[in-house]
Amino acid sequence: MLAEPGLRPLLVMGLLAKTPGLGISAVIVLHVVSGLDRGYGAAGLAAAAWTAGAGVGAPFQGRALDRYGLRPVFAVLLVAQALFWGLAHLLPFPALLPAAFLGGLTAIPAFTVVRLALATMVAAENRHTAYVMDSMTTDIAYMVGPSVGILLAAQVSPTAAFLVMGGLMVLSGLGYVALDPPLRAARQPGRAPRPRDWLTLGVLAALGATVGNALVIVGFEVTAIGALQRWGDLTWSWLLLVAAGLASVAGGLVYGALKRPPAAYVLTACLGVLCLPLALAGSWPWLCLLAVPVNLFVAPALSSTATAISTLAPDGARGVAMGAYSSALLVGNVAGSPLAGLALDRSGPPAAFVTIAAVTLVIAAATHVIASRARPAPAPAARP
Repeated sequence: MLAEPGLRPLLVMGLLAKTPGLGISAVIVLHVVSGLDRGYGAAGLAAAAWTAGAGVGAPFQGRALDRYGLRPVFAVLLVAQALFWGLAHLLPFPALLPAAFLGGLTAIPAFTVVRLALATMVAAENRHTAYVMDSMTTDIAYMVGPSVGILLAAQVSPTAAFLVMGGLMVLSGLGYVALDPPLRAARQPGRAPRPRDWLTLGVLAALGATVGNALVIVGFEVTAIGALQRWGDLTWSWLLLVAAGLASVAGGLVYGALKRPPAAYVLTACLGVLCLPLALAGSWPWLCLLAVPVNLFVAPALSSTATAISTLAPDGARGVAMGAYSSALLVGNVAGSPLAGLALDRSGPPAAFVTIAAVTLVIAAATHVIASRARPAPAPAARP
């Protein structure tokens, strides 16, 4: 798989671009709390503004990539990102909120570009393996990005973390421009795709499963960190995150070797079912141990939905469909975090784990119903 021309530099570039992207929320929170002397509620609002902007902007960025290609789109995004990261740390909090929304709206689409390029560069029968590799780079970036941002904020200053992570975002965008991975859909002339051209029942089912996957992943993180804090064991959070990341990588390796991977809703259901035993954890060693089974399915679940959407969406609409996929991930994140937090505050960690698991299973069942009503996708043409 890695022998495919251009695949290795694409995955490396994706890893470098995702790392600062996944650390942005932590950096914004620390900048607001320590740099602007505001509370965590205000900090969460600023991070949510960035996330909301990214969720709104992803489909439009995908459509622009379909129509104009990578370099023209990135020329606009890079200017906007350079302005945001260069000036936003100077803004007072009331001005930071709309600026953060605009910053998210024009964020570098690190995930979308890699997935679009993989859909073009890799044969359909090998695509699920390629997306597993992409998910594993996400796991690595998840373990590194927030840690680097927090370390910079703690050891240097929140402003330094803000500027460094923003600078890395801009540099990663320049790296994409230099690499210019093939986005075949962006080079096809014709009218812009309409939703009915690509928003089929199959794509809706995959987007629904994506929301469920993101919801259970972020719900697990919020509840697990909250549990460690209640037990006075927050210093072991690094071990929990490393165990979760390594389990996801291991699961991705197994999933990538499968010739006939299971349907997306099956993997979403597995995440929900395996989240239930976490309610039995009463100490950090048990929490770390019980976190392994559920996280084995994280990379496979994310890969399965990305593969489904890249296969079902027509070439001319693949960019906007992948943008919708990124938005679905953000919807799951935005829904899962407060859901887990509310259950955690009211009833404790066991109830929070059960709540997240139950909602995920309901979503998996709903996506199964939608998928069963979808028309079978046409067999992909053989790649020359």
